[in-house]
Amino acid sequence: MKTIQKIIDHPLFAELITLYQKSLKQRYEISALERYPKYASIPRETINKLILFFTNFLYPKYDERIQLDRAFDSLSGFVHNPSKVWGILGNLAASIFKFGRHFPLALKAGMRALHAYVTAHEFESFLVNELSKETNPKEILENPYGMEKIISGVKKEQADQFRKDIGELFSVFTDSLLVNKIILIMEDIVKRMETKGTLYTEEDKNGIRLGVRILKEGQDIFKNLRKEEISLILQAIDEVERDFYLSACERFSH
Repeated sequence: MKTIQKIIDHPLFAELITLYQKSLKQRYEISALERYPKYASIPRETINKLILFFTNFLYPKYDERIQLDRAFDSLSGFVHNPSKVWGILGNLAASIFKFGRHFPLALKAGMRALHAYVTAHEFESFLVNELSKETNPKEILENPYGMEKIISGVKKEQADQFRKDIGELFSVFTDSLLVNKIILIMEDIVKRMETKGTLYTEEDKNGIRLGVRILKEGQDIFKNLRKEEISLILQAIDEVERDFYLSACERFSH
């Protein structure tokens, strides 16, 4: 996608991602979460897995992002054009016979999860745009409150949409049986691609493989947790991210 490529080429993109990762770790560190006593029961191991998911798949370090980018670009193509997936899977009756009667639900849920991932990932475009508006962007990146300054310029509806996308993505991860079904379908898609010779590029296959990795890593966050614990975690993510945005806006009110 042209927009994403332009963002990656921004001279300060790598430093922005580093700043975002640092900010993310700070707001989920033990001392920061002490202001949310109702979430004290969430295992630290789970919080660490959440941070790793953000830093490995949503906003990885620059060199890792470059490696992921073509796969991400291909995955975006499948997400924005689901008919490409149907073209690989063939007719509905045959797929239901192979994957069971819940196949349509699983495929729809999988596409919804990956769409949420793609749109949440693109939140960085708003951050880059805000950084570009600064007279001295380098100074902002070196400021202890730099991330707050950048994110305070993002429109509320964009920040709200980001949290909604993250919530939708993690909600799918919480249904382990459904995720397993989605993974089976996507792995089958890759196998079918491989039998089509040169019809599908390596980037096409890597895009679907990336989707599988995202689902497996996300599923791992919530495995062995009770429904009440899962609900608490999703609530915590939404509240922490909302509070971070609101406090940034308050600190740097325009």
